[in-house]
Amino acid sequence: MISTKNISGILAVAVIFIICSCNSGNNRNNKDENKISTDKDFRRVGMVIKIDSTRLEEYLTLHADSNPGVRDLLVKYNLRNFSIFFTKLDDGNYYEFGYYEYVGKDYDKDMAALDAEPRNKEWLKICNPMQIPLKGETAWKKMDKVYFNY
Repeated sequence: MISTKNISGILAVAVIFIICSCNSGNNRNNKDENKISTDKDFRRVGMVIKIDSTRLEEYLTLHADSNPGVRDLLVKYNLRNFSIFFTKLDDGNYYEFGYYEYVGKDYDKDMAALDAEPRNKEWLKICNPMQIPLKGETAWKKMDKVYFNY
């Protein structure tokens, strides 16, 4: 059983990392920033969403390392280093901070193909009700990248 008390401090540090290394995707053609993958549509994506505190343990269990979920689909569609962190902020709500790197050649095509995967659709039917989009959003809110250190 995962204890939120034991990991909240570690996750707060992770949130700072995520905020500092996020990319909203608006810089997809900035070759100077993405020198490590100039031949691909490389991007770093950070995102945030609130999580229903009454379903936190269920969500954590669903995303445990032992559950394969849709990890193979993320790899199939060129998403690497996909990570999700959570923390409880001062407003009393729990938030998830997600990060991934896209290493493919056509982001829009790969995301459309991932969205069309039946197993991914089923996964989202389970996960989405556990999440609460931020005001004005319908899903994860993409974050703007502030800084990245190679």
